[in-house]
Parts: sequence; structure tokens; C-alpha cells
Amino acid sequence: MYILGIGGMGYKDSAAAILSDGRPIAAVAEERFSGIKHQGGFPHRSIQFCLERAGIPLRDVAGVVVANNPWLPMRDRVLEWYGEGFLKSRTARVYNVFKDDTHRLIEYLQSLEQIRAQGIDLLEASHDRCHAAIAFFGSPYDEAAILSLDGRGEVSTSSIGAGRGLELSIDALSRMPDSLGLLYTLVADYLGYSDLDDEFRLIAISPSGTPTYVPKMRNVVSLAGDGTVKLNEQYFGYHQNRVYLSEAFIDEFGESRDPDLPLEDRHRDLAASLHQVVIEVVLKMTARAREKSGSKNLCLGGGLVQNWGIVAAIERSGIFDSVYVPPAPGDDGTALGAALFGYHIERARPRIGPILRSDLGPAFPEEDIARELERLKLHASKPADLATAAAERITSGELVGWFQGAAEFGPRALGHRSIVADPTDPATRARLVASVKARTEFHPFGLSVTEEAAIDLFETMPNSPFLERTGKLREDAAKRLPAVQALGGETRVHTVCAERDPLFHALLVAVGKKTGVAAVLNTSLNEPGRPTATTPREAIGSLYTTGLDALAMGPFLLAK
Repeated sequence: MYILGIGGMGYKDSAAAILSDGRPIAAVAEERFSGIKHQGGFPHRSIQFCLERAGIPLRDVAGVVVANNPWLPMRDRVLEWYGEGFLKSRTARVYNVFKDDTHRLIEYLQSLEQIRAQGIDLLEASHDRCHAAIAFFGSPYDEAAILSLDGRGEVSTSSIGAGRGLELSIDALSRMPDSLGLLYTLVADYLGYSDLDDEFRLIAISPSGTPTYVPKMRNVVSLAGDGTVKLNEQYFGYHQNRVYLSEAFIDEFGESRDPDLPLEDRHRDLAASLHQVVIEVVLKMTARAREKSGSKNLCLGGGLVQNWGIVAAIERSGIFDSVYVPPAPGDDGTALGAALFGYHIERARPRIGPILRSDLGPAFPEEDIARELERLKLHASKPADLATAAAERITSGELVGWFQGAAEFGPRALGHRSIVADPTDPATRARLVASVKARTEFHPFGLSVTEEAAIDLFETMPNSPFLERTGKLREDAAKRLPAVQALGGETRVHTVCAERDPLFHALLVAVGKKTGVAAVLNTSLNEPGRPTATTPREAIGSLYTTGLDALAMGPFLLAK
């Protein structure tokens, strides 16, 4: 049985995923095909990829489940207003001329109608339940508390619930505009970081500040007695469907920062204060989740779970014995959550097991890579031992692209579409920032390390296969890894298993033979401003438009 999930937010992070008898076989975000970060709209190419990976036409899927769906209820409203024939009418075609939200809505609805017209069972699942589904059904637990921390779905923002067997329940559901994710975004704008994903800069700079504004920030955001998040309305304004920080916020915290001016201490202190207060709210939600569920296990979902500081704080609290974070906790991951919801909840099919891999995206065989190299008239070597050859370059100070197997689903580069470098060289990080990732002044690079080496490097072994956690390096290990940036003493870490990812593991082992540490700095393989590379052509583009020195792609090693 095949179940297709469609996820994202309509206007961003559109994605698709497919299950075969309950097991994920393909999942990809539409941005990987369009080249536009956080691509929204209907995920035509993602759906096509999933069907091709499954080897079936659309008519052979048992059902399609759509996440975050104001679209399906809107269909009923549109047909109520305009009649059954509206979506096929000349009026609908005229609407499509205009490239605005109305156009996107009509195009999305028409695409769903084409699915429905084939007699396929078309279902919807709410945004928060799709986050809960990927978190719980992707976990190894038979029962667990579920905490979803998000910006927003349809109107939901965060939820506290539980999973047991094939059931999901919600205890507390926060709704717009009461949103921790929205608060992070607004304060990021206030501090001069207005680009996509810039709220993560607040997390990165917060350890450099002092939380002097904590008492004031506690007046901005709190947790109500029913377990829902509450933002103090006096600090926010609303205009033309936009939320902004009010004059009361400016009076309390000072004028906003000009992006062209350097950070001041008060900006760092505000970031530190916001982070501390959000952690306080999240830990109260975590304690409520434990109390209500009675479980010792916790599953985390939602875009805010990509905030490594939040995950670390939850684990350090000891409220739960075990915590699971899926490979794609954000909005694109709702595609996989929708498929899991349809399979387990709607069809009551038994669980298969935890999601242990994220390599669910496009892959390219050797002949495709060779054809692209030939087309571009590029000469690449074909080493007998690729891992050793790449390790020699890495340990000689080079920045190497690593393009292997299927692309990762989710926001992290996990050794399939990565840039890797030597963490034992103190000059490595500066070179990465200067020539590859110029906007990462405060954003720490991940440390990919073999599971065996992690035991010796970290005070407590961090089980972090999806780069979802931080760990504290032992004092001697920190000295051996000068290029690793600590965040309040914690390091972002990706633990690599030999069984699940033998080639990347072999690379780390080969690096370790030369440096004494089986680890590399790891960041995503992409050109500036674009999503992580998906195809060989995009990987080659990353090589020649950034400061990369070489690219290991399939069995080939291409050097500038």
C-alpha cells in the first residue's frame, strides 16, 4: 500500500513524501527542484519524484493526505460561493493570470481537484497533527508525550499531546498570534536580521550576551494555566495581516538595530534574555507534557525544534528519560507526517519502526555524474579509495564538497550533500566563513563524528543522527578541536553510524587516521542564497562559485 503525503504551508516549504506499506521510501521539498529556498505552492515536482521512486502512477496510491490544509476547507467555500463548475470556468482561468495569493490558492485547489478526479481518496490532516505524527510515528516509542513548537500552521502554533499505539491526542493547543516562533522572528527583525531563517542567529549570538532583560521579557511571553502560550498584546500591533512590535516594546527595550551597524551589548543581552525566557516557557510546557501523559518518553516536532538550544535545554532538564527529534521537524516534514497520519490513524495500519534515515531525496548513479562531467568538459579523477583521497585533501587544509547517495530530507546536511573541513585546524572556521558561508558569523558549523569517537570526545555520548542535538566536549577534546565553535559550552553534533552511512563513516575514519580525531566540520553544500545542492550540476556550481577546493561526487574527485 502506498500513501502520498503533501506538506508545507502553501506559501512556503512545500514538500511531498510517500510510504510503501508504512515505510518512507521518498521525501523531498519543492525547493530542491526550483532552487528557491522555502519554495511554496503545490509540490508538483516533489510528487512526481516520489511516484518515480515508488515506480507507480498516481492512480496506484491508496490515498493522498494533505497537511496544513486551509485549502480543502477553502474548496468547499469557493464552490459554495461560485458553484460546482468554478474551478473549470473561464473566471478561474482569469484568476490564474494574476501572480498573487489568489492565483496560488486557485492553482493549489485545481491541482487537488485533478487528484480527486482520478478517484483517489483525498484526506486532510491538521498542521499540528502532522507535526505530531512524524514526531511520534517516526520514533522508537510505543507511548510518549508529544510537544510541538512552531511558528504557525493553519492557526495553531504549539501543542502538548501524547501518542499511544495508533492514537494521537492533544491536551493544549496554542493559536495565533500567540506563537514562540513568531516572537523569535519579530525580535530577529528588531535586531536587524530580516532574511529567511535569520531567527536562528538569535540562538547563535545569545551565549555572547547577559540575560539582563529577563524580567522585562517575562512580561512579553508566558505560559497560561491551560498550557497554552500567551504573548502580551500591548507589545504587538497588527496591520494588513501583519504583526509588528509596538511602541510599547520600543519604549521597553530601546530602538531597533540598523542592519548596517555593529551589534551592541544590549542587542546581545536582548537575544540572551529572549532565549532564556523562551526556554523557561518551553520547560513549563515540557513538565506539563510529562504530567499529562505520564510517559517517560518525549517526541518533539515543529519548526522551533530546529533550535538546538531548546532541544539541549529539554534534555538537560531531566524531565524525560528519552527524547526523539525527527530528521525534518519543520514545515516540510509535515509531508511525511501527513503520510504517516494517513497510514496509521486513518487506515489503522500497524507501525513499522522508527525513522532512522534521512536520505530520502534524489540520488544519481555514476553514469549520470560522468555524463554531467563530460558535458561540462571537466576532468575528474576516480580514486581507488575515495575516502582516503578526500581525507588527504581535508587534512591538508582544503574545503571539500561531499556529494554522495540520496539527498537528505530536512534542513540538515548529514554527509550526503555536505561541505567538510578539518576541525583540528584553528584556521578552518575562518576560511569557511570567508570563502563559503559568509553569513555565518554567529552560526556554528556542525561537527560530524563517528559514534565510536563521540564516546571519547563528549562528556555524555550524544545520540544525534540528524544533527539535532548539542553535546559538551571534554576539556581535552575541545583543545584538540579549535575550529569547533561552542555555544555556551555546547557543540552542535552529528553522530555517524557505520552501518547506516558506511561511506561517510569511512571518510571520518580516514580523517581520524591523520588528525587523531575521526570528525569533520560539516555544513550544507550550496551556492550562496540557494537551497542545498540536489543534482550533480548544482554541486559543481557550488564548487566553482564558492571557496571550495574539491568535490567528491559519486566515485569521482574533482579539483579546481
